[in-house]
Amino acid sequence: MDLDIVTYVFQGPDGTFSIKPRLSRRWRVKHDSEPWGDSFATAEDAALALSKIFDVPSDLKEWTEVGDFHTDVGGLLP
Repeated sequence: MDLDIVTYVFQGPDGTFSIKPRLSRRWRVKHDSEPWGDSFATAEDAALALSKIFDVPSDLKEWTEVGDFHTDVGGLLP
């Protein structure tokens, strides 16, 4: 299995945030499972934009990385 996608997740006082790549290679943000804002060129840009409005770190090193792995039968495993 190979790592296909990395999602960044942060849970804090303002809720749960995730930053995940789209097929377009831009990054989308979700706040409590709802889309937030526009797409971003990089995950770092998304984290910086979030940190200006919510109590979340702008440095992705402080976020949790969650990998989705591609299987040899074509599916994704969480």
